[in-house]
Amino acid sequence: MKTLLLASVLFAGLFDSLAAVPVPPGPVPAPLPYHAFCRTMWLFASPCINVSTAVLKQIQAFNPVNKCILCHYRLVGITNNSVIANHTSADGLQAESLTFTFSSTVMAGGCRVTALSASLGFTNLFDGGLNYCNLYNILSASGLMSSPGFAEITNEWACLGYGEAPCHDV
Repeated sequence: MKTLLLASVLFAGLFDSLAAVPVPPGPVPAPLPYHAFCRTMWLFASPCINVSTAVLKQIQAFNPVNKCILCHYRLVGITNNSVIANHTSADGLQAESLTFTFSSTVMAGGCRVTALSASLGFTNLFDGGLNYCNLYNILSASGLMSSPGFAEITNEWACLGYGEAPCHDV
């Protein structure tokens, strides 16, 4: 059963990743700017309220106002099922938008998180894993990676630079 669930999630993720590539309506007069991005899915055996609270607290802890010099995460907004934040580089030249969307799973009252980090400015599509690391740093520092039932689902198609990301071993 677990194999079937994992296979269906991977299959759905493949088609979801195609949605990250913008397709304009009608004819295209000029090339569109593309942005580096990373979309990943996390599964937890914990309720979404616990997972979203941990993500929210970590974003707030990583705010420079809280004396976190190397963090540069700022909370932008919260809805019933999502948390939105921005991340800027230490030099302020790069900025990314982060969105965490939470939905309850059918089995065992768990939580599925769809996380997206996308560069806000025109950048090289292959960002060396920067967008993945933005998401990974929140996940790792919050302690959610050791939560019961944790699984991460992503690949190079859904998360450009995933294989090059230097944060895998952090």
